[in-house]
Amino acid sequence: LAALREAAAAAGGGAAAAASQAESAPPLRLDAVLLGMGPDGHTASLFPAHAVLCETGRAVTYVDDSPKPPACRVTLTLPAINAARLALFVVTGGSKASAVRAAFAAQPDEPVPAGLVLAAGRTHWCLDEPAAAQLREAEAAAERLYG
Repeated sequence: LAALREAAAAAGGGAAAAASQAESAPPLRLDAVLLGMGPDGHTASLFPAHAVLCETGRAVTYVDDSPKPPACRVTLTLPAINAARLALFVVTGGSKASAVRAAFAAQPDEPVPAGLVLAAGRTHWCLDEPAAAQLREAEAAAERLYG
């Protein structure tokens, strides 16, 4: 947590400074991460097809070309999120239903960053009915096929 605080504080002086401080910090192992998900499947400022998804050398990094405002962000990397003991997603709204389906798909047409999250201990998803709608449709279709 200290690495994240230091990186966020340093971001005021520049995103590169934040990444430099975070890079020298000890390995990050969080007990829990609370995550949301955007309609495009992004989570924690990890956007689909963005280079930061490939970052493995740091627990905390920066994004200076985010496809959504604000353009400059400090974020945990995928390895840091996956090292957590618990990842908890809270996702609401029908606009996220297709991204939820993609996150749960064994072989999605277009993988979404939220679907790449698999915490070291457990990963839980809390979905409202609109967000889960396409999962329910897939479940019903499988029930029809396989009884």
